Amino acid sequence: MRPTLLRTIALAGVLVLVACTPSTSSPTAAGNPTAASTAAGTASSGPAATTASDATPIQVRDFALDPGTVSVTGTTVALAVTNDGPTVHNVTVRDESGTVLFGSRDLREGESETVTSDVAPGSYVLFCSLAGHESLGIKGTLTVSAP
Repeated sequence: MRPTLLRTIALAGVLVLVACTPSTSSPTAAGNPTAASTAAGTASSGPAATTASDATPIQVRDFALDPGTVSVTGTTVALAVTNDGPTVHNVTVRDESGTVLFGSRDLREGESETVTSDVAPGSYVLFCSLAGHESLGIKGTLTVSAP
C-alpha cells in the first residue's frame, strides 16, 4: 500500500477510537436518554419496570443492532438491551419528528439494562445516541401495534 493510504487508514482508526471512548463527565438530562421524558413516554428501569424475561431482547454489537427490526404489540414497550461489543453503546428510541422518547444508559461491554416506556402505536427509530454511532450502523426500526 502507498504510505498516504496507510496514514489515512491509521487516522480513521484513531478517530473511531476517540469517538467511541466514553466520557468521564456525569450524565445530564440532555446527554442521557434515560432521563428524557415526554408526553409520549417515560423511561424506567426500576422494580416497577417490566422484567428482562418479559422484554424484547436487543443486543448491540460493534456496530449493529440484533435484531435490527423489532415489532411490539401493545403500547408498553420493554427492551432488554445488552452490549455485546467492546465499545460503549446505548439503545435509544426516537419518533418521526426526531424527539427522543426513551433509551438505555450507556452500557459497557457485557452490561445490560431493561428499559420500559408507554409508546403510541407507530414506527420509531432505534439507534445508539453516542456521537457517530448511528452513522456507523447502530440503527434499526421499532414498530408498535395496537393491542
